[in-house]
Amino acid sequence: MKAEIPEEFKIGATTAHIEYTKHLRSDEGYSGTYNQRTGILQIESHLVGAKRDRTLGHELMEVIKENYSLSISENDMTCIANGWLEFLQQLNIEFDWGGMENARDTNKTES
Repeated sequence: MKAEIPEEFKIGATTAHIEYTKHLRSDEGYSGTYNQRTGILQIESHLVGAKRDRTLGHELMEVIKENYSLSISENDMTCIANGWLEFLQQLNIEFDWGGMENARDTNKTES
């Protein structure tokens, strides 16, 4: 079963927009990032497969952390996100990045 990754989602009262960003890793030092002020969740545009899924999982935890005012470390967020991804795999649920692939092709962050 595939779960389509939306360009926008909501956790509680927090709305986030997913964007592919070129050179995020080299410019910012991260494969993904979430900006609380803008609600933009960025994923390095060249990521694919499990690395892309794990990065999204971690950034989803960032949105949850923000919405529920959690005190949790980066490492703990990564571990929880990876655990959820493993559980989803056991249920034969995988992420469908098809719609986001189109967004990657039209990403405004060129250069």
